[in-house]
Amino acid sequence: MLFGKPRKKEDYYLQQAILGEREGFEYLVATYRNLAYTLAFKICGNSENAEEVVQDAFMKAFSALSHFRHASKFSTWLYKIVYYTALTKKNNERHDTTELYEESGASAYILDEKNEFNNLVVADRKKYLTLALEKLAEEERMVITLHYLGEKSISEIAEILDIGKSAIKMKLMRGRKKLEKTLKDLLNDELRDLL
Repeated sequence: MLFGKPRKKEDYYLQQAILGEREGFEYLVATYRNLAYTLAFKICGNSENAEEVVQDAFMKAFSALSHFRHASKFSTWLYKIVYYTALTKKNNERHDTTELYEESGASAYILDEKNEFNNLVVADRKKYLTLALEKLAEEERMVITLHYLGEKSISEIAEILDIGKSAIKMKLMRGRKKLEKTLKDLLNDELRDLL
C-alpha cells in the first residue's frame, strides 16, 4: 500500500501501466491486490469468488486506464470497481457463504511454544472479529473494512461506495457500536461455555 509514500511514485507506475509497460501493471497489482481481495471476500464470502472478482476488477481497471481522470486516487477508483464487481458476482451467484473464516490448516510445526501461543491468540482474535463483522449490514462492513484495513478517508469511502459523507460517518459510527456489542456478546457466550 502507499501509506506514507509519495504520490509521485504511484503516478509514475500508473503512467507506465497506461503506456502498456509490464512494470506499471505489476506494481499496481502488488500494491492493491490484498485490500482488493479483502473487500471482495467480505462481499462474496468465499475465496474462490473473491479471487475471481479481484482478477475481473483488475482487468476492467487496466482496460479502462485511458479513461482514468486522476480526479481521485487510483486506489479509490480501483476499489470502487472491486466493490461493484463483487456485488454483481454475489447477485449472480445467489449462494450462501460456506464459512466465516478460513482455517490455516496444518501450516508448519512450530517448536517454540511462545510462538504457538501467540499464533493461537492472533487466530482467536481474527475469528471473533470475523464473526462480529459478519453480523453487520453489508455497507457497514464495507465502511469499516475500507476505513480500518484500507486506511481510506471518509471522502474516499464515499466515492468508492457512492454514498454521501454524512452517511459514511453514520455507518462508521453505527458499525463500530454494533461491532463492540457483538464482540462483547460473543466473548460473554464463550466465557459462559468455559465455566
